[in-house]
Amino acid sequence: MPIGDFLRRRPEATTCQACGSPLPSGAIFCPSCGVRADDPQAEPLHIVDRTTGLFNDRFVRPVLEDELARAHRYQRNLGVLLIEANGVGTADEALKTMAAALAGTVRDVDTPGVLGRTPPQLLAILPDTDVAGTAHAANRVLSAVNEALKSTGGHAAVGLVCIRPGQRVRAGAVIESASRSLRSGRPEMMGKPA
Repeated sequence: MPIGDFLRRRPEATTCQACGSPLPSGAIFCPSCGVRADDPQAEPLHIVDRTTGLFNDRFVRPVLEDELARAHRYQRNLGVLLIEANGVGTADEALKTMAAALAGTVRDVDTPGVLGRTPPQLLAILPDTDVAGTAHAANRVLSAVNEALKSTGGHAAVGLVCIRPGQRVRAGAVIESASRSLRSGRPEMMGKPA
C-alpha cells in the first residue's frame, strides 16, 4: 500500500463504541461519555440515563447494594418498588413519561433509576421505609404513573419489597423478589421478622 493511501485512511468507527454518540474527526476521547475511542472494551462512564434523567442500571444496582448494607448495619427497614409499563408504544417515550411521574412522586431521600428498557422498568429505593410506608409509596407512584401513561394507552404495575433488618440480602435477590411481587400483585417481605 502506498504511504499516501495509508495516511489518508480514516478509522472505520465514526461512533463511540461505548455510548453510540458520533465522534468528531480525529477524536481520541468521546465528547459525550469520555471513553477512549479506540478501546475495544469501552463502557460509558456516565451514571445517568440520557432518556429519563434518572440513574441508569449500572449505577442504581450498586446504590441498592449500599442501601441494603446501610439498612442491615443500622437496623432499619428499606422499601423497594419495581414499576413496569405494559401496552405502551415506544419504550423510550414510556420511560420518559414514567420517569417524570416517578421523580415527581418520591421523596428527596429516595433513589429512582432505570432498571430495564424492554419492557420499560423503573426501580425506586426507599430508605427507612417500613411495609406501610412502602405500600403507601407504591399506591402514590402507581397512580401517578398510570395517570401519565393514560395518553399513550398503556398502564403500569408495581411490585414492592420491604426488607426488614436482621438478615443481610443482596440486590439481585431483592430485584428478583420485586419481580415476583409485580407478577403476583402481593408484597414481598425479606429479612428476619421483628
